Amino acid sequence: MKSFAEFELIDRFTPQAVLETCFEQDKQAVLIDRDALPSEFFDLRTKVAGELAQRLTVYGVRLACVVPDLSSQSARFIEFARESNRGNRIRFFESRAAAEEWLGTD
Repeated sequence: MKSFAEFELIDRFTPQAVLETCFEQDKQAVLIDRDALPSEFFDLRTKVAGELAQRLTVYGVRLACVVPDLSSQSARFIEFARESNRGNRIRFFESRAAAEEWLGTD
């Protein structure tokens, strides 16, 4: 049994939808693949990534984002990802295997 939920884009990406996925599956960690992340997530001016980070932190939920094309994002977003990767709540990974391994640890 997985120790994390997987967010799949069904309707619209919102921080609330990500949290609901965790609550519905009774998990304190979530994995999101690149395909489920909207372009607004990578534009820090929209505040989508920041709001998601804030909400997940408040509820103690860990997040692993699989973004193999991270180097193609804006310099500001890459800086956000690097800073996130220093912590233990939100991390960005190039591969799904690495993300799953991190989420499998406490």
